[in-house]
Amino acid sequence: MTIIGKLRINTALGTLETHNDDYILRNVTAVSVRRPVLAPGAAAAIGLGGFVAVFADLLYLQESASLAGIACLSLLAGWEVGQLKLLSRDLRQSDLSGVIWGRYRALNAKRRGIIKAVAAARNEETV
Repeated sequence: MTIIGKLRINTALGTLETHNDDYILRNVTAVSVRRPVLAPGAAAAIGLGGFVAVFADLLYLQESASLAGIACLSLLAGWEVGQLKLLSRDLRQSDLSGVIWGRYRALNAKRRGIIKAVAAARNEETV
């Protein structure tokens, strides 16, 4: 699991601890994981693929293979990189809501844990 920085759910306190900030989970209204680098990565891959297709007769085989490899890597990077966003009234218009970056799969797994912790924090609040 690769997450840039620290991301830990503290169920005892009802907080989400990141490398710089702590979030009170009962105030979080939505948690989402996005792939913000996918569109630029796909655009780069399509652009490089088009370049290779148009200039294939002028490029050496190694150049074509290198550009194809870079296109595949940019598409793969766009697919793998994710950003976890926390939404709440307290974080509106704040850069703090989207500071957690990492692998999409790992962040999506953490998102499910955060949702469970938010539900538990709200249940404790009503008891």
